[in-house]
Amino acid sequence: MNYTGSHPLSIHANPPVKFFLSGHEQVVKPNSELWNSPLPSNRKSTQIKSCKDNPGSITYGDYFETAGAFIKENDYAHILKALSYSKQNICLEHINEIRILLEKHGQFYHPAKVVVVTHDSEIPFALNVAVSQAGIECAENEYLILQRLHTQIPNNFIPSVYGYGKIISKRSNLPIAMFLAQWFEGYNEFHISKDPEDGIYKIIVWDHINGNMFISNDHAIEIYRQAAMIMTFFYNINTFEQIFPWHHAAGDFVVKIIDNKPDVKLITIRQYASLYAIDNMVDNVAADSELIFEGLLMFIIVLSIRMRLDRLDGTGDTVWADNEAVEGTIKGFMDGLCMKGESN
Repeated sequence: MNYTGSHPLSIHANPPVKFFLSGHEQVVKPNSELWNSPLPSNRKSTQIKSCKDNPGSITYGDYFETAGAFIKENDYAHILKALSYSKQNICLEHINEIRILLEKHGQFYHPAKVVVVTHDSEIPFALNVAVSQAGIECAENEYLILQRLHTQIPNNFIPSVYGYGKIISKRSNLPIAMFLAQWFEGYNEFHISKDPEDGIYKIIVWDHINGNMFISNDHAIEIYRQAAMIMTFFYNINTFEQIFPWHHAAGDFVVKIIDNKPDVKLITIRQYASLYAIDNMVDNVAADSELIFEGLLMFIIVLSIRMRLDRLDGTGDTVWADNEAVEGTIKGFMDGLCMKGESN
């Protein structure tokens, strides 16, 4: 979807918020047919029915109304904080409009891309929106985790966050939670897929702008290396705290090819905690070096297994990555340990 174009210099004390489906230029309005249709529960759901008479479901209208209310909350405080943290010297009066583009439907979130439009720029952010009870609990927890990890371990591997809120939908009277976060522009999901040209299972990058593309084995190794490095970087060898669960199938990692080299980010963290209960922990720190090595051993075993697991084309049968995943994981594990040593 391309909104690039010239905008006249104007002053907007209360910039309008407009709603879109990703990939479509038509504005979604209260009189749109889609407005009263229920949100799909996940990316596999395709059935759409009117739910005007069903107050127990969340509609597209509920979604967009509450997202818009969140953006406007406290005189656009979340957006202004995001712009400030992103080192964008833009005041509210110079924002022409704000666009909310519903991107997809996931198990926990219905993420949107929020675009702040001025006369000469378009600045993107991510808005993770949760409508189910499980998703709402996940959203608040994830917001706090991302906030905590950026404070404790400064990094550029995971998104920064700028605000959390829970709003009651006017129509359904149901809560909808969301948080505003950093948008990794140009980064896309990747999954294992069967290349029709040679019948070999490879990583395919879901690039909706330039077209999906299969990548080389060298790039696949590098993707797995960086993913393993990120997971190891956040593993606390003393307390055994780690990011878990995580899934390639859920699109937790994204990639962008920069100067013919993959760059990987982790865009979601559902939980950050120790997986083990140790009796002789003192102030949450393992007293025994043997326990530290046992924890590392368990970590690399779990990491090496989960790094190879995916679903075919993201939603199909469970598949097992080839040797490039093993090579990349071992390299990434060692690189992550080295990074931890440098940061201490």
